[in-house]
Amino acid sequence: MTFFEKYSYKKKNYALLVLIILLLAVVYKRSIKTTLEIKKYSNELNAKLDKAKFATTDIRLKQQQISKLNDYLGQENNSVEKVQQGFLNFFARNSSRLIVYQIDEVLTFKHPDFSIKTHRIVLKGGFINSLKFIHLLEKDFDLARLINVTFKYQKNPNDDKESLYTTLILQNYLR
Repeated sequence: MTFFEKYSYKKKNYALLVLIILLLAVVYKRSIKTTLEIKKYSNELNAKLDKAKFATTDIRLKQQQISKLNDYLGQENNSVEKVQQGFLNFFARNSSRLIVYQIDEVLTFKHPDFSIKTHRIVLKGGFINSLKFIHLLEKDFDLARLINVTFKYQKNPNDDKESLYTTLILQNYLR
């Protein structure tokens, strides 16, 4: 071992220190760093497993929330024709001494995430009959929601006498 004899102890210690630092860097990079990454990944997977245990209850909760929103807002993704035909069928079943005087063109508000369809319907008939129909409409009609009601007692140019006109504003949402 004559190779190391020509160096002083100070240089040998420096070389040993550099060698130890290099070996520690290699050990850290090869073993410790990958172990830490695996530990982190394991923790993430365990968190996902814990979340997956409650997935069915979370899904049920979300479905209940959607159901409550549908009850409040009306069913989603119903076409204009389906809502209007559903309203007319509901009107035919539940109205007495009322007539549909006018159905206006549907107005559409578009948002990037959804669109809102607004239906304006004018009914002609008595006040009590209109109130009974509106009550049933709010309670049982789920294709759209009743947003606004306006009553006007007026004479139209086409009619000979004054009548009560009830304007209903219905809205439904499309995704």
